[in-house]
Amino acid sequence: MRAFATMLTRCLRYSLPSAVVVDIGLASDPGTGRERWVVVEANMAWFAHCYAADPSRVLDVALRSAGPLKDITETDFEHLRAWTA
Repeated sequence: MRAFATMLTRCLRYSLPSAVVVDIGLASDPGTGRERWVVVEANMAWFAHCYAADPSRVLDVALRSAGPLKDITETDFEHLRAWTA
């Protein structure tokens, strides 16, 4: 699981917002019955649950998603929703 999560992070680190929670799990291939790691879903940080994750790390992600605009990294700007006041 850790190897899959590491590979996923390396491959997608520039295409996902930094404050996202990605759930991974085992799924059986319908053709072969072999189990493999898959992405189950990706959620907004405030929508996620801890499950088996370290709660303090989950809190870090949630706080990052709600942080001030001045702290947004350049790679996260494309993931921002347009703000209308």
